[in-house]
Amino acid sequence: MIRKPVAGVQRAEMGGVTRPVHDPTLVLLHGWGFSGAVWAPLRAKLPAGTRVLAPDLPGHGAAGDGWRLADAEGAAAALIAALPADVEYPVWAGWSLGGLVALAAARQWTGPQGLVLIGATPRFIRNDDWPAALPLDELEDFRAALGGDRRRLNRRLAMLCARGSPDAASLARALADRMQAAPASPDGLAAGLDLLQGADLRAAWAGVQAPVACWLEPEDALVPVAVEAGLTSLRPDGRIGRGAGGHADWWARPQRLAGFVSEFLDHCSAGESA
Repeated sequence: MIRKPVAGVQRAEMGGVTRPVHDPTLVLLHGWGFSGAVWAPLRAKLPAGTRVLAPDLPGHGAAGDGWRLADAEGAAAALIAALPADVEYPVWAGWSLGGLVALAAARQWTGPQGLVLIGATPRFIRNDDWPAALPLDELEDFRAALGGDRRRLNRRLAMLCARGSPDAASLARALADRMQAAPASPDGLAAGLDLLQGADLRAAWAGVQAPVACWLEPEDALVPVAVEAGLTSLRPDGRIGRGAGGHADWWARPQRLAGFVSEFLDHCSAGESA
């Protein structure tokens, strides 16, 4: 287990609001091919004073060491080591691939915390006892495309993320532009595919001693909404929220997800103070 040392200060300034440092800090972890900047629409809808961190995962955005992303535990350890020293109560919130790093971070952290999966699952690849997941050949198709034209790869991923949303074409263009503005490195993309293919963090979801929640979209092309059955069987106490579109519909319509996350943060705060 890893625990960041806590600074001796008792209060911190955030957005002009004085707040106790033991209040939850929302740690947003992005998906494959994106960067921490993808969270801008959601951050804009969170209540004023919410403390938010949105780091770039290895090999994505401005972060180097892309190879680290192949191992969820190693990526999580590096994430925890880089947190500000006054983060006492992280709420890990991972979208897509970021959910795997969030799960690993929750398993390593000792102390108060929370965990939210956003269009994410502890196992992305289908097998006999986890049927609501991707077939392996879909990831292999992306792996085969890594050496080709990056813009084409970005468009393909963006279209999958936007599928099922009412304005899928415009959403896909915006997501592709977002990836192009902060491109992931080739080693970061390859390592991310290794993580998606090999990780099975169901034990972390089932065993973490903290409040947990998951946000699912009914038309998600990457994380089938039917995964809810598996998630709730492992964690009957988990909160489930539902959107109305595809994998990245929250990006175009962040208000509903912002409300869900905000309520979960309040729930974590109430539990800590009880």
